[in-house]
Amino acid sequence: MKILLVTPPAVNDIGKVLFHTPPLGLLYLAAFLEKNGYPDIKVIDADAARIGWQALGDLFARENPDIIGITGVSRTLPAVFKTAEIAREKLPNSVIVVGGPGSAHEPEKVLKSAKGAINFIVKGEGELTFFELVRGIESGIKDFGNIAGLVFLNQDGNLVSAKPRDYIIDLDSLPWPAYHLLYPDLSQYHGMKADHKETPRPVATMFASRGCPHRCIFCSLQSKLWRGRNPKDVVAEMEFYKNKFGAKSIQLYDDEFLGLTPKQNEWIKEICDEIIKRKLGLKFLSQGRCSPYIDLETLKKMKEAGFVWIWWGVESGSQKVLDIIKKDIKIENVFRDFALAREAGIKSLAFIVVGFPGETAADIKLTGDLLRKLKPDLVKIHTLIPWPGTAVRKYFEEKNLLTPGFDYYKLDMRCPIAHRTEELTSREIMKYSKYLSFRFERGGYLGLIKLGLKSLLTADGWRKLFKRIRIFINYFFNWLEVSRSS
Repeated sequence: MKILLVTPPAVNDIGKVLFHTPPLGLLYLAAFLEKNGYPDIKVIDADAARIGWQALGDLFARENPDIIGITGVSRTLPAVFKTAEIAREKLPNSVIVVGGPGSAHEPEKVLKSAKGAINFIVKGEGELTFFELVRGIESGIKDFGNIAGLVFLNQDGNLVSAKPRDYIIDLDSLPWPAYHLLYPDLSQYHGMKADHKETPRPVATMFASRGCPHRCIFCSLQSKLWRGRNPKDVVAEMEFYKNKFGAKSIQLYDDEFLGLTPKQNEWIKEICDEIIKRKLGLKFLSQGRCSPYIDLETLKKMKEAGFVWIWWGVESGSQKVLDIIKKDIKIENVFRDFALAREAGIKSLAFIVVGFPGETAADIKLTGDLLRKLKPDLVKIHTLIPWPGTAVRKYFEEKNLLTPGFDYYKLDMRCPIAHRTEELTSREIMKYSKYLSFRFERGGYLGLIKLGLKSLLTADGWRKLFKRIRIFINYFFNWLEVSRSS
């Protein structure tokens, strides 16, 4: 049984969608299959390898796999569909399976896209589901409805959704991701933030835990149960990536690496103690949740172990908005935790989202005030997208606030055309998002000027410079409009 796992060229109708991390989900699938008797596997990251559509079709024809697995997130689903269409054209008898968070929430729409090329969708944690599917295909079974976590269309074209797959409780039972099967190799990856100079490449990604127990209304995360791995196994995996693949940094892909409970802090310190004991000399990036459970002792231990960045989901500077979206954090925790991270010597990135229900211009001003006082090392501004499967999507549908003709497959987080709210129009959401971006991202407007001048040092510098001048002018006049109205 020959299996090819693919990350498609990450483009959508908006343009290029850049990913700079290895396809961790596919690497877990490959490792699990290899461990359970399926050695003929390849993992191709067509995006990182800069494989175009024609070359991808040639690759499918050359490899001639029995099963093709394609992964994608919501905003890369157009690329997933095109990959499936090309695969079906080249290999009419191969089984095509799609997984990843983008495909799970509207499975019937996904299955009927790509000219019907997709045979199955894997929902939730995919290791066991995909393995059982591969085994079933190999043995020639006809009824796949008993494989938990699987979704497909039957011969009558009706949707069949098997029972949900249980969470994998013992994460230590899973083999480490199969980086040895990945093309291109790890040297091509520099992590999610290329401007994090403190995390030198190559950057490996891994999970120390899975799941988040919280209830944010805009989150499409399927795994709500937090499970942590054995600290010694976590660090052994880190050491393996350093010694085997030359990794210099590790990006922890955990949904919430810290900030959940005091017990989690003890788990973090065990990991850090093991890193220090082994003298790994690696740099680490993780995600955190602002909460009363963040403490200086844990952060200092993280710094000693090599943690240099924490990404925090701040979302808004308005407590009213945070309560509406059920973020379950307090503004005072945000200030406190950023101050503690700074005292420990760890840099912080603040994620902000504009366009929540109930959010007014005054609330967005509070967000700007918070960022001015907080002084995070980096700021990332997004506009809300009501992904299918989220509570906020249901809310907008019930209130008839979605943009007519809305197709979330064609959106990215810079395009706030998906909805309006009862307080703000779509244009106003865009306006305030640009305002915050111009003021706070990349060091604000001075940072944008520096970025434009830096463009002159690149091969296509003048083209990039003129493009950035146009963006700068657009954002400047938008900033001026908002400033005058405040």
